[in-house]
Amino acid sequence: MQRAKFFAAFRRKSLDGSTVRRPRESAIAVVAALLLVGVAAAQVTSLYYREVTRDGRIYVFNTPERYRIFITTGEAGTAITLIGQGPNGETVVAENETAVDLFLFKHDLPAYDRPSPKPLASPTFPQVRVGTAMFLSYQDGKTSGAEYSKFTVKRGYLDVTGTLTPSLSFRLTPDVTQDSTGDFKVRLKYAYAYVTAGRLGFVSRPFVEFGMVHTPWIDFEEKINNYRMQDSLFLERVGTMSSADLGVLVGGQLGDELSAEAQKRASRNNPGRWGSFAIGVYNGGGYTATENNTNKAIEGRLSIRPLPDMAPGLQISYFGVSGKGNLATQPDWTVSMASLTLESPYANLVGSYITGTGNAAGTAVNTAGTALDRKGWSGFVEGKLSANWSLIARHDELTPDTSTPEAKTKRTIGGVCYHLGRGYDLLLDYDQVSYDGTSKPRDTRTQVTFQLKF
Repeated sequence: MQRAKFFAAFRRKSLDGSTVRRPRESAIAVVAALLLVGVAAAQVTSLYYREVTRDGRIYVFNTPERYRIFITTGEAGTAITLIGQGPNGETVVAENETAVDLFLFKHDLPAYDRPSPKPLASPTFPQVRVGTAMFLSYQDGKTSGAEYSKFTVKRGYLDVTGTLTPSLSFRLTPDVTQDSTGDFKVRLKYAYAYVTAGRLGFVSRPFVEFGMVHTPWIDFEEKINNYRMQDSLFLERVGTMSSADLGVLVGGQLGDELSAEAQKRASRNNPGRWGSFAIGVYNGGGYTATENNTNKAIEGRLSIRPLPDMAPGLQISYFGVSGKGNLATQPDWTVSMASLTLESPYANLVGSYITGTGNAAGTAVNTAGTALDRKGWSGFVEGKLSANWSLIARHDELTPDTSTPEAKTKRTIGGVCYHLGRGYDLLLDYDQVSYDGTSKPRDTRTQVTFQLKF
């Protein structure tokens, strides 16, 4: 009865018969009582407390708003009802669980047996989701000396994904493209099964993609430079490789995942504490070409996060390709690229340097059919001015034949993007390409693109 004595010592009766505890004195009483019994008998979120006895029931409140509504209307609202749990067998109607705990504590009554929560329902399979991505653009510019002005659909695909079991899912993505005649056609961009597991030793989130799958680098970079609506990224745009191909891809995260706070500072994509990796074996022609030889290309990426606590968004990556160009003559195709990337709430950066021979299509060859040695670099920056506004800048340089280093292709991009939210973006950009060491005129383009993606 020790707890009841403390409550009795610090209470007074109101005119309407309700019991009111003085906040400061009640706080002292509760703390003293808890010290005496040695356990925390209730989780007190507010020391406001009222009891009202009406029609053989005891109504208990711990917020003044609900008490005033009850006094005015006589309605207790949503409440917890304990039949026969009062000191003399009364029914207790309590505003919430905190009010129940305070009432039982005050009257030295047994604790309230809360009902066990219902177990979460097991997910049902299959689960299928449908999304889309559209890049709707107006372009005005000049190419090879000829001016043009046009509206166009740069991308229009339907993205169907599904989960078949906890470890097996799929993706099917038909893509709409415009051919050289201006006709819009549908082709397959992705079509793969995806198998994942919880952990394999040091590797978390291990996965396998099989079918028409991602290539290791483009998928990684597009999660940092997510302005694919402007146009394709450096390696794809200069024709070195494609973003998808027929084959198999395996990968995973290195070590445990970054903390939620670190992922907020960096990115939720590829959240491995020490980095991530991906390696694949492919036909080599990309998703836009048939296989013209029996060679299989090997592509791999290793990304290391050197300072996961101080700079979780900083990663150092290596990407390599070993294979043959997609021709019957099978010219060499190799890539060796080092990259530094940074993700933060204020800016995203990508800097890459590449050397190699040939390209995926097998067209980067000399008159004898020998693959050309190539090199180049690319730098991208996104400045995040606010939640709605970003500035972007990018510069690419490629020497398509290192035996004539003066012949370079240089591309400069600048733009401003308004983020409408939910994957909807409006981008205004300017794109300029110059061809050093040749007589080819400069290409220019001003473009407005609306991205609708969900």
